[in-house]
Amino acid sequence: MLLFLYNILLPIALLISFPVYLRRMLKRGGYARNFSQRFGRYSKEMANRFAEGGWTWIRAVSVGEIGLALRLIEELKRQSPDYKAVISTTTSTGYALGLQRRANRPWIEVIYNPIDFYPIVSLCWKQIRPREAILIDSDLWPSFLALAKAHRSPVYLANARLSRRSERRYVKLRSLAQTLFWRNVTSLFAQDQGDAERWKRVGVPADRITVTGNMKYDTDDLASGINSRFSVWLQKHGINVGRPILLGGSLHPGEEDLLLSGFKLLQAEFPQLFLILVPRHVERTREIVQLLRARGVRFALRSEPDFQDDPSILLVNTTGELRDWYSAATVVVVGKSFYGVGGQNPIEPILAGKPVVVGPHMENFQYIVDELRTAGGIIQLHSADALVPTLADLLRNPSAASSVVARAFKAMAHHQGAIRRTASMIINERVKQDQDPGYESADWRSS
Repeated sequence: MLLFLYNILLPIALLISFPVYLRRMLKRGGYARNFSQRFGRYSKEMANRFAEGGWTWIRAVSVGEIGLALRLIEELKRQSPDYKAVISTTTSTGYALGLQRRANRPWIEVIYNPIDFYPIVSLCWKQIRPREAILIDSDLWPSFLALAKAHRSPVYLANARLSRRSERRYVKLRSLAQTLFWRNVTSLFAQDQGDAERWKRVGVPADRITVTGNMKYDTDDLASGINSRFSVWLQKHGINVGRPILLGGSLHPGEEDLLLSGFKLLQAEFPQLFLILVPRHVERTREIVQLLRARGVRFALRSEPDFQDDPSILLVNTTGELRDWYSAATVVVVGKSFYGVGGQNPIEPILAGKPVVVGPHMENFQYIVDELRTAGGIIQLHSADALVPTLADLLRNPSAASSVVARAFKAMAHHQGAIRRTASMIINERVKQDQDPGYESADWRSS
């Protein structure tokens, strides 16, 4: 009955919210390409590929989850050579990154997440026929989960995070969540013991929860994958990478202005300082260009690298490159932490060997920030006022900056192997099913 009511109310909710999403789609751009996939419409070529069978459906909301999904897929492929996966994503930026990273990987298909309306998801399910589903970071949708259960396809929640705020919400709606979500989840791989306890309190059976570590902070496969291509790119365009470089990553509105103000003050002591601005949403490029011009500073665009005027600022207006840009920096400031809520992932710049500064709003990453801060592996500021003196200290003392990075690596050590452990548990379950077609996991039998 709850699922029926959900599917009755969903079209009404979509209709009401359509103007907001339309405005967002037009602003971000790129949504028109293969938009019909959201309604279960696939090309003939893709439908033929799906008909081969044996696919795993991995749901990843946006760019960050896509990156995590690809890392997990690589490990699953390593452990099971015949593995192949369909990655679905919600955003156009996530979709573009998925297509980009899919190159030379014929065992991966990338699609848009379908609207969670039962008839639409059912149509998708009939075409993809996934043998199992993996949801990255708790991407929970009632119709999708119900169809997985109806087709007896295991559902794994990988890197499952539950904030305290979400916990309170689920506790209030415990009966509803139990029916729509938890009964349809086969196994949940929690990021840490604290998350595991929260999942138990909201109603997920304890025997379905395994603490595997946080895949985002698993350095086993990341440190060797840091690419220094943009140091070479900068050098090619006349920017000496030996000069100090300040990089602001995943910036949100207001944070470019904050860094520009700080940059101007820092130049008094560090005249060779170079600033790289990487906004979280590339569609804000025009807005940031206007800000730079109003400031009267010399800048270049990543997409139009004109360095004839010897710019001191680079605006990265391309997507899917942030991880590699970190390697070119001397110090990194993580965005959405000063003038946003939730923060962004601080681990990738640390893995690039850079000291990281974040603002007070890191709610979505508070566990790892607390862990890193206790170890002295990250600098979290209580206000923007402390930004300039903090950056000056790091630029002035390279050995102190290196010590921050070393302490960060030490703090993250216990997350190593999280991706490998997650993949192993999924593959082991698959092997049991292959060896005994009548096998049902204990999780399913207890449902």
